[in-house]
Amino acid sequence: MELKNSVPEPLNNPIIRFISDPKYRWLRHTLFILLGLILGFKGDIGVADEHRAPELVKALLIVDAITFVFIMAEIYFLLLFLIPKLLFRSKVFLFSLSFFVLISLIYFVAWYVDLVFLRPFDRGPVPAVQHVELSLIAYIQLIAVAAVLLGSVVGLAIFKKWINDVNHFNALHQANLRTELEQLKSQVNPHFLFNTLNNLLVLTQTDPEKATQVLLGLSDLLRYQLYDSAREKILLSKDIEFIHNLLSLEKIRKNDFDYFIETRGNPEFVTLSPFLFIPFVENAIKHGASSVGHSFLRLSFIIGNGRLNFTSENSIPPVRKDSIGGLGLVNVKRRLELLYPGKHELNIRDDSNTYTVNLSLPI
Repeated sequence: MELKNSVPEPLNNPIIRFISDPKYRWLRHTLFILLGLILGFKGDIGVADEHRAPELVKALLIVDAITFVFIMAEIYFLLLFLIPKLLFRSKVFLFSLSFFVLISLIYFVAWYVDLVFLRPFDRGPVPAVQHVELSLIAYIQLIAVAAVLLGSVVGLAIFKKWINDVNHFNALHQANLRTELEQLKSQVNPHFLFNTLNNLLVLTQTDPEKATQVLLGLSDLLRYQLYDSAREKILLSKDIEFIHNLLSLEKIRKNDFDYFIETRGNPEFVTLSPFLFIPFVENAIKHGASSVGHSFLRLSFIIGNGRLNFTSENSIPPVRKDSIGGLGLVNVKRRLELLYPGKHELNIRDDSNTYTVNLSLPI
């Protein structure tokens, strides 16, 4: 089954990609600053005007530079702080108040630099340039223009976030579909089930009580794979119970295999997506427990400070049949990137004798 790309076609055009793709970030900011320079100094550079004294022209350039720097500083303060810290966190009132303060500051700064730098050089009977007056009408006119300018920046930021949210949602949806497909394909490993049933046949004759326990464990394992894992969130205790059943059945198949599961904290109050740890355990069984000779697997689930720290350490046979890893690990890495973007830590260490996985998740 091939999963088709579900991203709407309008979001795939070059303009949308230029606005939202992080790799074009520096180009976007460079073009934005260049546009600001063009608009800020338009009409004051290279324009001959016999009515303007050289001192006045120089003062105009100073005013343009100060105004440009101040407005750009406000825009980036809006983009980097106010929008992500207030607007995107639903603090609308504080954001609105801060937005009003910003556009008001533009007026007062424009009036002040005009008073300090322009008016001393423009004292003729007819003003050579238009000045910013300290009046209610001038205030309303200027903040209206400033509101349109900064409002456009806010609108563009909201549009960009919407695009990123849509893309992230679609990527997560696709990953969940692929994960579900892989789970359905690997619900019951025929080879594992065949070996377990053969061992059960022997146990029913040699140790009926142990055979009964194995049957119960196999029943719980199949129930989890068929029903519990289909849920969006499961209890961590369910995942640990499944891993315990899986390793118990594996120990029946290979007597010279030891495993230990350590739990700190209460897994009954922790919920997460299913099958996050199973690929690491299956990988350990495939490349460690299934080897000839003694093998071991140590697992730990440590809950504390709002995080879950998972560690898996397994033995590695002296002679490896193939490289450690596979599609299961690739899929779980991708799922972690989508479920916990920038919030999880995954470290894998492959030594000569042991293979160790350290995973930290927020809970």
